[in-house]
Amino acid sequence: MRRLILLSAFVLVAMMAAAPRSYADDHTVCFSLGSESYKDKDNFKTGEDACARMIKTGSFSGKGLASIYRARGSWRQKQSQLDASLSDYDIAIKMQPKNVEGFDYRADVYQQKGDLDRALADYGRASKLDPAYTAAHYSRGLIFEKKKDLDKARSEYKTTIGLPSRDRIAEWAQDNARARLKAP
Repeated sequence: MRRLILLSAFVLVAMMAAAPRSYADDHTVCFSLGSESYKDKDNFKTGEDACARMIKTGSFSGKGLASIYRARGSWRQKQSQLDASLSDYDIAIKMQPKNVEGFDYRADVYQQKGDLDRALADYGRASKLDPAYTAAHYSRGLIFEKKKDLDKARSEYKTTIGLPSRDRIAEWAQDNARARLKAP
């Protein structure tokens, strides 16, 4: 009896391992950006692939599809595939031109590539779409600081601090803005 139970368990595990991925699995992996998976380099390609499979199904459109492209862009960005990441963000922005995150994420890539003017423009678009989006103001401050325009940098940091703290990203931006204002 014990052997039968062990054999049954082994067969069940083998069947589950061989089973094709489900939409729910891909959705969970594609959108696990805020989880521990997002910090583990071994999971970056898995996240990108899950998003790609979702795109490939052709089952998504509009806002949902734009979200998948932004998620895949983030996975690609984590892998330093900056041009591929930009392409995904461009597609997401075309599909959802009033989504703040598309501009914010694309600006992050431009900043990584050293294209500070384009990054500044996209952070500006994000802050115009949502004036209370703290991450865009904080990031604009960083760019102004890199450009040695300390008055504009301080102004952006003060704006960041003065906005409502509506989520953990806002808190992160405000904490960092306070630290930048205290820095010599």
